[in-house]
Amino acid sequence: MAKPEYTRSLDERIARWKAFHAGDAAGDLMCFVWSWGDRTPMLGGRMIGRANELGPAEILKPSAIDTMVDEYLTDFRASADNVLQFDDDFMPEAFVDVGIGVTNAALAGHGEPFFNEFTSWCEPELDWDQIAELKFDPSDKWIEFYLNVNRALWARWEGDFHVSAFGHRSPLDAANGIRGNALFEELYTGPVFVKALIDYCADWSIAMEQHLAANDGRPDLSEWGTSIWGQWMPPGTIFVNGDPVGLISREMAIEFEQPYTAKLFEGTGGGFYHNHTMGLYQADLVTKTPGTHIQFMIDDPKCPTTAEALLHDPEMRDMLIECSLETPIGFFPEYEQVDALLDIVKQGRFVLGISAGAQTVKDRANELTQLISRARAISNLD
Repeated sequence: MAKPEYTRSLDERIARWKAFHAGDAAGDLMCFVWSWGDRTPMLGGRMIGRANELGPAEILKPSAIDTMVDEYLTDFRASADNVLQFDDDFMPEAFVDVGIGVTNAALAGHGEPFFNEFTSWCEPELDWDQIAELKFDPSDKWIEFYLNVNRALWARWEGDFHVSAFGHRSPLDAANGIRGNALFEELYTGPVFVKALIDYCADWSIAMEQHLAANDGRPDLSEWGTSIWGQWMPPGTIFVNGDPVGLISREMAIEFEQPYTAKLFEGTGGGFYHNHTMGLYQADLVTKTPGTHIQFMIDDPKCPTTAEALLHDPEMRDMLIECSLETPIGFFPEYEQVDALLDIVKQGRFVLGISAGAQTVKDRANELTQLISRARAISNLD
């Protein structure tokens, strides 16, 4: 089992996160040092790399899964001191993910994903007759793969990390994965068919969560909860990739995106909604999607970052602050921006995943420690 000081620190952080999710006051601020794979190893990246190395058929074998999980947890536990390196709100998790191609293949029950070292891809592009026959199939090899990875993690769990069981696509995003980019034209030319597909995708994701929860051997998570991208979430919260909300009009988002994402969140434990700065103009719409626990922004190239919008765009700043008071907003500011942001984010409810930039966390440790201290000092949450 985990060392007492490690467990005590996680318990203290969970208590702050629970207060954050339960609150609604300006000045509720959570912060942590974030660097992809720098504080703890990333399971998803390793899974994708191993699938690329071994090939899809080999990675499905239980022996390959056990080896992969054992190696990951050995490295994770060897780096556990990094979790306690800062007095921040970082929560460690094993995010089970082998890329969007495997998700597409599982949703569609068709196609073979191919891998590179960074992700997977699969384009089923089914016709409408095939789509009409789709159903959740627990015997699908990729669904079984996800179940077996989750089982392997829980069998080795020692109360020292959370498990994020599956990386979902929003129902509209999942429908895009099944149908291809023709879907966006068909929002206009075939809305009845499109809505039926999007609804199927919401139902599929709910079924997937229920299937994993019932069969992967997890303990009672009512107090432990879960974690996504270093952030504690209430039990049953799912990760959702919401990219299409930034690619369509507001009217189309209200008709084809929001109600189906709400159905998914209300059918699970709520959602961690991954948005992009290309979709900042829809942030208030995401905020009002029932069941959303956090809207987390990722910066896009050739767009203002979330930090830049808050610092330099008064109209967008006011909108994001107002949105955050209804549903918290998270983002990854560069460490150089944090001091300038503090007077702004204390007016709302934000999560700051402070980035070390081009340097490693170790190289920036003193500066990051001081930033975390200043951020914690202005937060309502002890």
